[in-house]
Amino acid sequence: MEILIVSHRGIASGIKSTVDMVLGDSSHIKTIELTEEGVDSYVRELESYLTGWLTEGRQGIIFADIKGGTPFNQAELLLNKHQLKDRAKVISGVNLPMIVDACFRELDVNRLEELEGLMSNGREGISCSELCVQTDSSDDE
Repeated sequence: MEILIVSHRGIASGIKSTVDMVLGDSSHIKTIELTEEGVDSYVRELESYLTGWLTEGRQGIIFADIKGGTPFNQAELLLNKHQLKDRAKVISGVNLPMIVDACFRELDVNRLEELEGLMSNGREGISCSELCVQTDSSDDE
């Protein structure tokens, strides 16, 4: 399964770099970022990568930084254009727990419960220590 992270400049490569540090290898993760070079350059790179899926029959998950942002929108558009929705899905709000989890799973992108598991782990990775302390204190009462 392919893992692709798309984002605005620096986010995807930062996550990939952190995966390298934590897991030791992220060679199976591809990143494509929207930079000052503009949308056209981003779309060309993304389309070139995605069309490789057509000839190789691979499945993959595209993790995007922001739902509704250009990287997310263009990924969705290109999946539709090349009829890849049965082989790839886009998940927004990427964070490190999601990517680490995806690295350890063999997922079928058409099994929505598996995708929900990734998103759930991403949500569980978001917390505020102050809120956790308050919640724990109120549980004691």
